[in-house]
Amino acid sequence: MEMIKSKNFKNTYMLGVFALLTSAILTSFSQVFYANKVQSVNPFLFTGISFFITSIYFQIFVIGKNRKYHWEISWRPLLKLNISSILAFMGFYYALKYIEPAIVSSLEMGLGPLLIILIAVIQREKTRKARWFIAIGTLLACILVIGAVFTGRSAVNIEFNIQVVIGVIASIICGLGAVLCTIYSKQLSTTGWTSSMILSKRFIGIILLSFIFTYDLIFPYLLENIVWILVVTIAGVLLPMYLLQKGIQYCESFLVMMSLCFVPVFTFFIQLLDPRLEWSMLTFLGVLLLLVFGIGSIFIERRKE
Repeated sequence: MEMIKSKNFKNTYMLGVFALLTSAILTSFSQVFYANKVQSVNPFLFTGISFFITSIYFQIFVIGKNRKYHWEISWRPLLKLNISSILAFMGFYYALKYIEPAIVSSLEMGLGPLLIILIAVIQREKTRKARWFIAIGTLLACILVIGAVFTGRSAVNIEFNIQVVIGVIASIICGLGAVLCTIYSKQLSTTGWTSSMILSKRFIGIILLSFIFTYDLIFPYLLENIVWILVVTIAGVLLPMYLLQKGIQYCESFLVMMSLCFVPVFTFFIQLLDPRLEWSMLTFLGVLLLLVFGIGSIFIERRKE
């Protein structure tokens, strides 16, 4: 009986890792495409349309399945998840206007593991030394990437100004939001919420804010850009978010955040297809370190199980 349980656990673990890595690849493609498409557009335009479509899609799956929401215990983590989603996605899309996609991803994903550990320390939870080593390593990789931006040695020839600083800050806020999203999504999963239930409700705050700030622009913009918005929404938001939610369901929060460190690596090489961007050795070294620590974390978590 124990062997069967162990085998089922390993299969579930591998399914979670596969979902996380697939989500990372799809997210990387969408980031590069989005950055190329909407550099001069209000980020609220895309988020309002995209996340509205995503929420409606998953709400269709929830209707008629008689799932219990347990609102008496789930409304607090759901509210926190919506606030965290605003921080994560609005920070991310705003940062993409001023910084290359690989660096935005590096700052967002690289700070995640360290923030997870700091939150665990605040909650007086035990943390293994190996996790501290990996988290600090990813932080150093992020510092290297930030150095590439501030010294003008990133893939984009940008001048150091207040907008670049705001872009870096937005990326860091995005990283904090991503960590909190993982934590509160996990809390909802433990109360019986399925991935579809969570994804149908977690973007309400983003949708409301987006419609408030772009109510006079959103419908004309949608009519002019309907094709690529639908493609990016399905392949770059809807499917990756579903796979990420599955990964959160099957894996620990720390492993989820470390698996996201693969996003900058994939993004770095995909963005080389964009003629506006050049090869940056500093950025490459930063994302390479993130990859090394990301792989290391997966083996460490795997061995622990």
